[in-house]
Order: sequence, then structure tokens, then C-alpha cells
Amino acid sequence: MSTRALIPTTLLLAAAVTACGGGETTPESMTVDAEVMCEDFVQRELDTTAEFSGTEAAVADADVWTYEVTGDVTHDGASTSYTCTVATDESSEEWTLTDLTFE
Repeated sequence: MSTRALIPTTLLLAAAVTACGGGETTPESMTVDAEVMCEDFVQRELDTTAEFSGTEAAVADADVWTYEVTGDVTHDGASTSYTCTVATDESSEEWTLTDLTFE
């Protein structure tokens, strides 16, 4: 996906959040970010082109901004499931991979 394709999506997302009065960041509001970060960590671990499906995140521990993400990844003609645990803080500037398993 090109950078140009991402810009309108980012702007629409920012407009939607602003329109809804959502400026407050909560652990629950960061689940989509957790999904994206886990896909990034999986991609790095596989070190090959991959396609993701069924990615879902849930807050594992709201006190420490930890998320459990599950999904499926297809790479090199094979498909497998993964579980990823990531953590951040309310700034969401840095994400830490705490666990990654493939089934």
C-alpha cells in the first residue's frame, strides 16, 4: 500500500474521532493500534511477505495498557494462527512485544 493511500484514511479517522468528541485515549480505544502493531511484529518475525486475516485485539490488562491480539497469517503458501501480546502507554508512541506464538 502506498503512503498516498494511507493519508486520506488517516485524515478520515482523525476527523471521525474529533467529530465524536473522542480526544481521550483509553486502553479500550487503542485496540486497533494494538492489532496493527502485532501484525508489524509478526511480519518482522517471519521476515517475508505476509497476508493477515481475522486479526482481533482485546485489552488484557487496562492498568498496564497490555493487549492480546490473535489472528491468522499466510506466508510462503502456508497459513498459521498467531497470538501476540503487546504493551504501550497512553501516548502509544512506543509499543513493546511481550509475547508472540504461532500455532
